[in-house]
Amino acid sequence: MPDSYIVHKTPERFCYAFGRILEEKYSQVRSNTWITAITCLLDVLQVGIPVSLKNQAEFAGMWKALAPCLENFLFCPNEAPSSLTAEEHEEHEALDVRVVSLLRDEVLPHSDAVPRPFLVHAMNLLNRGSIHSAAQGPFIDTESSRTLREDFAKTCFETLLQFSFISKQAAWAEGSLTKLAVSALVQRCHAVLCKYVEDERLSGKCPLPRARTSEMTSVLKAIATLLVTLKKSEVTDVDEDIWRQVIDMYPVLVDCTISTCPRVSKALRQALQEYGGLLHHPTKK
Repeated sequence: MPDSYIVHKTPERFCYAFGRILEEKYSQVRSNTWITAITCLLDVLQVGIPVSLKNQAEFAGMWKALAPCLENFLFCPNEAPSSLTAEEHEEHEALDVRVVSLLRDEVLPHSDAVPRPFLVHAMNLLNRGSIHSAAQGPFIDTESSRTLREDFAKTCFETLLQFSFISKQAAWAEGSLTKLAVSALVQRCHAVLCKYVEDERLSGKCPLPRARTSEMTSVLKAIATLLVTLKKSEVTDVDEDIWRQVIDMYPVLVDCTISTCPRVSKALRQALQEYGGLLHHPTKK
């Protein structure tokens, strides 16, 4: 890679330039300029990120520019036009998934070479994205399975889950990333549980959309997996705050027992059974 590439900081400039375009996503009904912008940006980052990992000081500005750029794209303040077809919704969601996949494959595995502020921002984006489907829109929207970005939320959640279980032999930077991921994962699960209980109560006899029950089932299974992993870990390897957050979820899980959805009830039983050894705070040896 020529030195001029580093000197001119091409990825950083692309982030700033395309960031302005991405802020205008959906601001004009039939304008697809933002699609070209995010596609080009992803292509640039595929080349630029590996270079930046080897030249951390020279590329510090890229990470500062990239963080708000990704946030403005993934969580655009402008509403999608009502004229969008189902196919267009799927195409746009696929771009969201590409962004998350880039973080998962090219950034997070190299956390020791990425500025901590960007890692924190990335985890916040994943956390926000994983609950985005449940937190937005009417709770009994019959079209929600099309508009709630299920694949995007699922990819965000799976990425959080993936980086919550890094080996105990991981380096310090990876261990720090693990704490961020676990904390974000627990917060996400707690938010989904509370929202589901509230919405099911308000819906009365009307069942919640399939997307919501699928999300709830996934969250309950993730909680069970998280508990199994925590119980296998050394007490000193798990942050005190993580134990507190996990234990604080128990009352909310109990509230979920009134659910009338068979799939939710089955996943809930599995999660509650894993709480047997965690009802009291573990004591350090």
